[in-house]
Amino acid sequence: MTETEINTTFLSYARAMTVSVVLLTLGQASTGLSSAYGYETGPSHAWSAQLGLIACLGVVVFVMMSKTDNSKLKGMSFGLLVAWLIQYGMGEMFENMTWISLIHGIIAMGILLHGMALVRAFSEEKPTTSV
Repeated sequence: MTETEINTTFLSYARAMTVSVVLLTLGQASTGLSSAYGYETGPSHAWSAQLGLIACLGVVVFVMMSKTDNSKLKGMSFGLLVAWLIQYGMGEMFENMTWISLIHGIIAMGILLHGMALVRAFSEEKPTTSV
């Protein structure tokens, strides 16, 4: 049996990236809604979607690099990435279909809540060694 030290620095980076995903989701909501009212926020909506995708990928990478045994953190980080990928894909593929924004908005709320739950899960992680 080998003991592996959990790298809490990577977990703190993953937590910070998750907070940025939550903030980007709120920004996405504001730019998405304002574009429905005639404001030209499409480019910033797309840009923040790309940043969120990179941040979600960063969360997964940092959680895996931390060598934690917490399957909850691993699963939730992958779940956040998959949800953002689905959301991003829907935004790209169905850009001209206005009814899809109903589904797009519901997924966004799920991403926001999932991100907030993941931030809480990071604070529950104890810096111990795994066997």
